Parts: sequence; structure tokens; C-alpha cells
Amino acid sequence: MHPCLLVSEILVNIFAEVNERDEEEAARTLAALCRTCRAFREPAMKVLWAHLGTLVPLIRCIPCVKIVKSKGKLQDDLPTLVLEREMSSTDWEIFLSHSRLVLTCGYYVSRRDKHPVLNSPSHDIGVDILRALSSPPPSSIVFPHLRKIRWTDSRKDSIRFFRLILTPALEFLDMSSITDPVYSVVIPSINDACPSLRIMHLPKWPFLHLPDMFDKWPNLAYVTSGPLADATIQSLGRLAHLASMDICLHKLHDIKSLVENPGFSTLRRLVLRAYNINLATAFMRQVKSTHLREVKCYLPHGTTAAGIQEWITILLDRCIPRRLEILEIEDYADAGADFPAQFTLTPDILKLLSRFRGLTTLDLATACTYSLDDTALTQLAICWPSMQSIALGTHWGWRQHSDVTLKGLLSLVRHCPQLENIGLVMNAITTDITSQRPGGGIRRPKVTSLNVGDSRVGDPLAVAAFLSDVFPRL
Repeated sequence: MHPCLLVSEILVNIFAEVNERDEEEAARTLAALCRTCRAFREPAMKVLWAHLGTLVPLIRCIPCVKIVKSKGKLQDDLPTLVLEREMSSTDWEIFLSHSRLVLTCGYYVSRRDKHPVLNSPSHDIGVDILRALSSPPPSSIVFPHLRKIRWTDSRKDSIRFFRLILTPALEFLDMSSITDPVYSVVIPSINDACPSLRIMHLPKWPFLHLPDMFDKWPNLAYVTSGPLADATIQSLGRLAHLASMDICLHKLHDIKSLVENPGFSTLRRLVLRAYNINLATAFMRQVKSTHLREVKCYLPHGTTAAGIQEWITILLDRCIPRRLEILEIEDYADAGADFPAQFTLTPDILKLLSRFRGLTTLDLATACTYSLDDTALTQLAICWPSMQSIALGTHWGWRQHSDVTLKGLLSLVRHCPQLENIGLVMNAITTDITSQRPGGGIRRPKVTSLNVGDSRVGDPLAVAAFLSDVFPRL
């Protein structure tokens, strides 16, 4: 054997490559390598057990575990893993020899709870197994090298085991799917157990009031959370490394205190899921970051043109406009009886967006309509040379006459050469298009998607010729 193959680190890299390239047969191949050569065994085992979609493969290594077939009539009912007898010292030795190799793991009670990205579980895990694993031998650490865990089990019997796997080395924790009663019990356990946490996904529905909770995790960089109390938001804003935050806003009691103590100075990505635009605006007054690159706002109860104007005005003041790259606003409520009076985005409002000169993505998926013509669109396009994706109200449609024509569309792509996706409502009832070169020689093969909402078309063949000429890969 070549001396290089006696170096464990080299073998781990080789076997990791095997694991990446041969997804379907990777486990079988690595298992075969474990049995082929003593020099291969430990490196292959490290790769084989490093990343688990569920705890099922680990638990099935325990000799005293058996499978009980489900007696339910539902198609999704899975076989259950249970214990035949109490776990012996030998059983624990086998389990711990494998668990020490696990770096990342997602645990799911049943197929209904699975995360779509990870592997589907093949078995349910019985409560007796959870109870047994919650009482390991003295001085033993079940997962000494665990770095990443996704946990969705809301059963009370799982809480003790969950606390057991919270180790100082843990960097990623996803609890976004567990229920409120379990959540309120588990959170205090995490505070001192996981000082190295960098990424945390909390449930989005319970209201959390733990004033100094985030002070326990000085390295936290990415947070997803449900509604937080004002004091908890302030502790989040004090984090020195926070780069990304996705937070729900249902109410803010002490807005004055929040504004007087601005934070989030290191924030690069901000996602707000606010009850209304006023809450999103109030929250933005607390943010002061020169690093913001991405801002998204989701509003289940809709907004008005004045609300959007105020929010954009505050955003311009709380970041460096030219550095912002992605801006999205989306609401889920119809405009109602006041349309279009309070729901028209005028050129003056849209002109505020021209200050974001570094934009690559702009998506205004609101119930508002637009007072926009070719000239105003051209003035905006000149300010966005890096724009790659733009959508102006095509989700709901403008629901009224558009003054943007095909010439305006042509001007948009002329000044935004990087565009790939376009969403724009136009008036194409009358067209001034030549039959020789409908696009006037302008071609944008990068554009592969065009959403025209409730645009009006007069001569479909002429419009089709224009689009085919300008966007050959549409």
C-alpha cells in the first residue's frame, strides 16, 4: 500500500469524495471499505456516520432493538423501533462507538414531521428507546462531536434526551417545528449548554420573553425566530456577529426604548414577517447597519402606498443605500374598497428606490398599483445597472390601465443589461413595431422569464415577434 494511504486525513478526504459522487450507493460502498482493510475502517466509519438524516440508523445498531410493524390503517404509518430488553453495557458500548462519529443529525418522529431537505425516516422511534438513551453510563458523552442538529420531536419523553445532546461544541440548532409547551421548557436548557451556537432556528409562533436570552451566545450569526419581547429584541441587537435575522413581529410595546438604543450593526440580511407595515417601519428605526445587503418584508395584512413610502424612507436612513442588493416586499391582503386611491405607487414614491443603485433583485409583490410611464421607468432603470431580477406588482396585477409600453420595456433592458427575470404590466394594445427588426437591434439572451401580469395586448403576433427578437431564450 502506498504510504499516502496510511494517512488518516487523506483517506477521509478520498472517502468523502466517494460519498459525494455516489449518493445512491455511498453507504454500501463506505460499509464495504470498512470491512475491506483495517487501515480503511476508521476513516470510512468517520465519513459513513458523520451526517445522518435521522437517528434511525444509529438506533438500529443496538442489538436489543426490534421492529414492530404498525397496526394503523394510514398509508404514512411507519414501523416502530422498540427495545426487547433493557440496554446492557455491551449495547451501550456499540451505540457510543458509533454516536461519537456523528457530526450532524436530524431527528424526526414520523414522516409527517420530516424536513423536506433531509432524508425521510424509515421508522418511528419508540418512547422506551428515548427513555433508555436518556440515561447513559456515568461519565459518558453520547454525541461528543455533534455540530448540527435538527429536532422536531414534541413529545415530553424526548425532552430529557434532547437536553443530553446539547453539547458545548454544537453550532447549528433547528427547533423550528417543535410545539409551544416543549419549546418553553427546552429553551432555558440551551442557554449555558451551547456557548458555541452560530445558527439558531426557533419556532415562529410562540411569543418569547427572555430578556437576556441571546447574551448567552456571543457567536450567534444567523437567527430565525417568532415574536420576541422588546427586551429580547434588544439583547439580539447587541450581538457582535449577527449577520442574518428572520423574525416575526406581532407587537412592539416600547418603541421609544427600541429607537433610543439602535443595534444590529453587523446585520447583512434582514427578513421581517410583520403583522402590518407600521410594525416593520418601527422595527427598522432600531436597525443601524452599514453592512445590509438583503431586506425582505412579508405582510399578511397588506399595506398602502403611504406605508411603503415611509418604510422605504426609513430603510434609506438605516443602511448605506448603494450597498443594498436585494429588496422584496410581499403582502397577502387584497386592497379592498379604497383601491386605487390609497394604493397607487406614484413616480415620486418609486423615485426613492433609485437611490439603491446596487440592487440586483427588486420584488414589490403588494396589492398596490402603479402610476408609471416609459419616461419614469427609464429614469429608474438608469439607476440600476446591476439589476438581475425585477418584479413590479405582477403578483396581483395593476388592475388598471398601464402607461408602460413595449418601448418602456426596451428601455428597461437597455439600461439593465444583467436582467434575467422581468415582471412588468404593460399596455401593448397599440404597438409601433417594425417587421424587420421588432426590437431595434437590442437582444437580451440572458432574460429567460417575463411575467406580464394583467397586461393588455392588441396584436398578439406583433408582440410575439417583438419578444422573440429581444428575448431569444424566453
